[in-house]
Amino acid sequence: MLVHVITSSNSALYSNELSELFRIRHKIYVEEKGWRETSPDGMERDQFDTEHAVHLIGIQDGRIIAGSRFVPTTQPHLLSEVFPHLCTRPGVLRHERVAEWTRGFIIPEFREKAGLLIKAQFCAAVMEYCLNQGIEQIGGIQEIYWLPLWKRFGWRVNVIGDAAEIDGVLCVPAYFEVSVEALEGVRRRANLSSSSLIERGRLEPFVPAKAPAFDVSVFSAV
Repeated sequence: MLVHVITSSNSALYSNELSELFRIRHKIYVEEKGWRETSPDGMERDQFDTEHAVHLIGIQDGRIIAGSRFVPTTQPHLLSEVFPHLCTRPGVLRHERVAEWTRGFIIPEFREKAGLLIKAQFCAAVMEYCLNQGIEQIGGIQEIYWLPLWKRFGWRVNVIGDAAEIDGVLCVPAYFEVSVEALEGVRRRANLSSSSLIERGRLEPFVPAKAPAFDVSVFSAV
């Protein structure tokens, strides 16, 4: 699997893939999970799919089998607009080097067939992209059953609020530290010795130039 990065500045290279991505999201988030109403065009988009969003898509044998989205936390995002009440410690994070990571999926037929390996390979690409871009924390509203997997990857997890049931699934707001060690840990799980990340054309930078470092001490605030 190769993982492609799509931003507003190279999206013209991926018009077909983006249409397929939104169709897959409709199947998963509308038809399977029932999170949103059916869309007439069979595509699932929300108010956070703006020019600021970055999409990562995993392609194998010409098919999209995995995907996810990043949104700058300095822009409106899911936690800030829909679930701010869950962020009780230290509140909603808004920082140039903190990215909200949402709409992650693996298509159903690959969840059982080499599911853990695919997850690890995709997460390795996610961590590599974040390192390349200078992102220091990624996260957002997380289904709680994913947390043990992140820890198996060796990722440092910071939960910033209490668990709550959302559409029948227990979730928490949580962020993960981006680091070389985190990348190496997930690559070991993925049996990867080199990059699977594909960056075509000019990528819109995620982090503005001269953005300050994120102060991790905020996670210690009560």
